[in-house]
Amino acid sequence: MLSLADDDESGAEKLAEIISSDQALAVKVLSLANSAYYGHRAKIGTIRHAVIVIGMNMLKQLSLGVIVCGTLGKRGRNRTEFWKHSFGTAMASSMIAQKTMMAETDLCFMAGLLHDVGRMIIDAYFPEDPEMDHTEIGAWMAERWQLPPKLVMAIAHHHSLAPEHLSERIVSCVHAANVCAKLALDHKTTEVAPEVLRAVGLNQAKFLEAVADLKNRRIEIDRFLT
Repeated sequence: MLSLADDDESGAEKLAEIISSDQALAVKVLSLANSAYYGHRAKIGTIRHAVIVIGMNMLKQLSLGVIVCGTLGKRGRNRTEFWKHSFGTAMASSMIAQKTMMAETDLCFMAGLLHDVGRMIIDAYFPEDPEMDHTEIGAWMAERWQLPPKLVMAIAHHHSLAPEHLSERIVSCVHAANVCAKLALDHKTTEVAPEVLRAVGLNQAKFLEAVADLKNRRIEIDRFLT
């Protein structure tokens, strides 16, 4: 799905085909396309039309998120809140990547989606071991899945303030996006470190703009996770 071109008609047709083959995903997509968020008076009844309404790139990313959530399962506690934060971080990563003209927007989205996957693994299989580091476990699992090295790096270092880690823009992007999601969706009081914003290429005003944008897109996250 990541390889589908964002503005190519054949890519849109292929995406519609993939979504249509998954009944649960298709229902979510049509529900979102017909929501007040997109403001269409006419009823949208086809996935192809939904692709046009929602947008190829956004729908591709949302669909990937739903597929990953379903594939990794629901074992463990507080899974809904976990995926809400992960999905929010993914969307924030994508927005920040676009704002800072990063080329690998989709990879940033996936890095945001999986940044805390180590927490899920610990919660599901090692709930009594509080000493385990979710970034190490997550990076180890990402390597086992043979994910791209940049994605592994973002999972491993998304809490780090070390210059050698922040210099990798996907790391600083996910770091900033993680804080963005906490502010926009988790209602937590936190701040993003100035060195993170410098590394990713955002000023404070642009970061707060991303927080506001993510708050406005909460309906998309809620509809895809329910």
